[in-house]
Amino acid sequence: MMVEAKHGFVSKSEHWGGLGRMSYVGLREITSAEEGHLGGNIREGDPFTYSPRAWDYVLDRFAIRSILDLGSGLGYSSQYFFQKGRQVIAVDGLVENCAAAVYPTLKHDLNSGPVFCSVDLVHCQEVVEHIEEQYLDHVLASLACGKFVLVTHAMPGQGGHHHVNLKPPEYWRSNMARFECEVMEEDTKRLRKLAQADGASYLASTGLLFANKRR
Repeated sequence: MMVEAKHGFVSKSEHWGGLGRMSYVGLREITSAEEGHLGGNIREGDPFTYSPRAWDYVLDRFAIRSILDLGSGLGYSSQYFFQKGRQVIAVDGLVENCAAAVYPTLKHDLNSGPVFCSVDLVHCQEVVEHIEEQYLDHVLASLACGKFVLVTHAMPGQGGHHHVNLKPPEYWRSNMARFECEVMEEDTKRLRKLAQADGASYLASTGLLFANKRR
């Protein structure tokens, strides 16, 4: 059974971490009573992950043609990429999200294993912190499906639904390096500025853009 947050706001609104005050009033968080480690996305789409300026920068700069949207929720970002003329694979672990998504979505729980495909870009916002560290290599192998990887992560002390792997950026940099993915520093700076202009607080604060040296 899918459960929505009550009273017109979600628990995220009470936890800021280093992101500053962010209001989720009027929005509904989706969680699952049966699969508590899944969900946590916003039914109406999360305004703080929506960043067309940053997305367009990546699409144009790196001639992106294909995208894996990992942890795609209800598919709003996937639909954006598709409307930009890109081939998109949307993947989410919660069956209710897949059934209600605005873009066709494959169900896959990263606890059970990685996703295997080959794409130009993996887009993964506000997902990695929801997955227990014992499944870290499932996450990393899935991210490494892309020539480029755009990912955010939650910082230590940042509250949220099933936030179980809260680590500083150095943790993600070093672990991605095991899969030969290296942060592009200048592009990451530019992306964060563009995301800030969009009000996309997560991407502006912790967004990292990696180049996959294996690809």
